[in-house]
Amino acid sequence: MKNYAIIDIESQGASTSYASIISIAGILVNSDLQELDRFELYGRNKPGFVPDPYSLWVNKGFDRMKNSNLSHFEMMKQLHQYINKWSRPKGCVWTGWNSIGFDFVMLQKENAKSLLPIYITNTNGSEHSDFLPVARASKLFFPDCLKTELSEKKNSIFKLDSIGPLNFPDLDVKKFHTAIQDCETLLRVMKKLKQEANQVFEFQKLTTSKFSAKEKIETERVFTICFYFYGKMRPFSTTYLTNHGAFKNWPMLFCLENDPKDLIKLDHNSLKESLRKPGKWVRACPLKHPILLPAEYALKFEPYKSIGMPLLLERANLIHSNKEFANRVSLALGEIAEEKKREKDNKDNHLLSHEDSIYAKGFPSPEDQETMKSFHEANDWTKKNEIISKIKDERFIYFGKRLIYQNSPKSLSPKEYKEIHSDIAKKILSTEETRWTTIPMAESLIDNIRNEKDISDEKLAYMNKIDEYLQQMRTFYEKAS
Repeated sequence: MKNYAIIDIESQGASTSYASIISIAGILVNSDLQELDRFELYGRNKPGFVPDPYSLWVNKGFDRMKNSNLSHFEMMKQLHQYINKWSRPKGCVWTGWNSIGFDFVMLQKENAKSLLPIYITNTNGSEHSDFLPVARASKLFFPDCLKTELSEKKNSIFKLDSIGPLNFPDLDVKKFHTAIQDCETLLRVMKKLKQEANQVFEFQKLTTSKFSAKEKIETERVFTICFYFYGKMRPFSTTYLTNHGAFKNWPMLFCLENDPKDLIKLDHNSLKESLRKPGKWVRACPLKHPILLPAEYALKFEPYKSIGMPLLLERANLIHSNKEFANRVSLALGEIAEEKKREKDNKDNHLLSHEDSIYAKGFPSPEDQETMKSFHEANDWTKKNEIISKIKDERFIYFGKRLIYQNSPKSLSPKEYKEIHSDIAKKILSTEETRWTTIPMAESLIDNIRNEKDISDEKLAYMNKIDEYLQQMRTFYEKAS
């Protein structure tokens, strides 16, 4: 069995495209969840990046960000040393809490901006998992496995800083939202789930690989899958129907509470209309650690308990015996996706920024990847700047030049420096609504926080420190505008 590599990221903002990592920690454990190694890294803020005051208050990361002896670039290089070390020889399972939704996305984008291998944690034998949905599914089928607070709608709240103190009273709550504390808390949650909801814990191991998840979906005639929406985890009895017509790696599942007989008879336009409605009878299952369980798990809940396994199996067999219906559904879904894309393209006249195009424009070419290796092997920043010009993909030229600006600005030509510096100044001093945090936006957030009723002296002093930092940034970049 592969080791688990638990990681947690703290950032200076909420955007995976425009914020940056200021702290990352990891704990390596074996398949029995016994600790093998750990790390904790702090990096300074990247020049030209405006921190979000609210994010820094939540993770209490301002002082560590400001005073770290590591640049962001050095922090990322040290991180990759651990990733390479932990992934040998056959990879490991990288995991976290909402890691697929946030941590891995941010890490991949930060890798791209640092000209490092983007998908290093889910290639060459390594896989991704996420214990937030595992915990939700475990609580659904084994209600006593974890203590949770309840929302106003009586749904369980799955925030790590809530689950931790409830289940492990000896935790130091003052350390929450530091990366290493969140890793330690998640490890204790994993151990508790392994003990109290062992069946779910064991089944989740089978779908960390996209290939094994896809195989299980396509070969199991009836199975239970858990989806989270409207504030709670919900079980569905499903069978594989087809692949999405536009997104080939999305298996589409038929929800067996529906009778397929009438749906199979629909003409093309009626089929598309039915697929557009909310609460569809077909659901996408992106292969990112889906929670797949045996068929009998759904039978614990309505309506499947009343429908019964014989009828669920009969419906599944009807689906699998009608390949024409599957093909028509795939075609209709593809057409719907294309129509939505055209509509979105008509609304979005702006070109994708380099930060937003990391996924949209695909992998760097093998030739560019080799050039990036040469960039990291060069010891002199002037030499690194020469190597950047050999990259073909303009995205990575952009990121490379900004790496030099952030780490050795004098290695840029005066013209290059002025262009980058002026571009950053224009962006972060903007008073327009943007997808990144600007200085005026951060200043407004600080004013709002200062005006909170009964604000503590600690929080007020913290905001004042961030404000002083922002004023220094403003002074520096206003000279370029």
